[in-house]
Amino acid sequence: MIDILDLIIRETLVAGLPGLTSARIGFQPPDDDWRQRVGASTGVWVNCALVDLREDRTLRQNIRRRITTGSVTVERREPARIRCHYLITAWNAAKDSAQMPATEQEHTVLGAVLAVFLDADPMVASAILTPEQLAKVPATLREAELPVEVVPPEGFGKLAEFWGTVGRATSWRPAVYLIVTMPVPEPDRRIDGVVHTVLTSYDGVTPRAGDGSAEQLADVGGLVLDATAGPAAPPVPVPDADIVLYHPAGRVVARVRSDDDGRFVLVGIPPGEYRARVTAAGLPPPAPQTVRVPGSPDALIELRFT
Repeated sequence: MIDILDLIIRETLVAGLPGLTSARIGFQPPDDDWRQRVGASTGVWVNCALVDLREDRTLRQNIRRRITTGSVTVERREPARIRCHYLITAWNAAKDSAQMPATEQEHTVLGAVLAVFLDADPMVASAILTPEQLAKVPATLREAELPVEVVPPEGFGKLAEFWGTVGRATSWRPAVYLIVTMPVPEPDRRIDGVVHTVLTSYDGVTPRAGDGSAEQLADVGGLVLDATAGPAAPPVPVPDADIVLYHPAGRVVARVRSDDDGRFVLVGIPPGEYRARVTAAGLPPPAPQTVRVPGSPDALIELRFT
């Protein structure tokens, strides 16, 4: 994912700074090797050093969605949002002299870099990359808006430490401090169309250990069976059955219908004991059944017509 962000930053700079080629934009540390690389060339170079990564916990969402394609169901979690911190500097291959104002040229380029990123909020891959480049980007990132922060007032807190560790010959120089927030999706988790019990927690703010701020919820899978033929015949799934889950106080907590295989999922149910009522056309309604949430991690709730 970070290499994709590097590419977006590179192409944003190339498009916004006439005369700057992608070959003169680097993402390595601005150390002695970088200085030698610049010194062996001509013109002004731009270095985009990735110096820190932090998750933005204020944007975390503990939400899981189920997506079914054919007979396969996957669970997809909302992506984490990672703040990628870059220090961007300008480097002139020439040295300052009466005939060559090298440092002034560096400042000119650095000012142009600043203007480019101030105008680039948010960055969107589909608006920046070529079709060939975009084809290599995951679909979830192609239209995602990447918020940009440029030279935040608090600055980069470890600037002196940074310049003190990148090489003996590398001196302190001004930098554009850029922060780009990008989503990092988790891989889909295949659940094969059958949900037993999935426990989640949800909170509008960041949960803190021990303060009880997060509410636990459960998704519980079930199966409706027709056993009216008696014990000699195997029960068969009941499609399109109506399942209603009641709180002990009598209010309806959830209402779903069974699929073609008789399966159903009760989503986002707080732990506790409930009563379930099931009805289906042509079958005698059974007595309400006690349902405990969460259910067994490897078994479905069974509601039977008998």
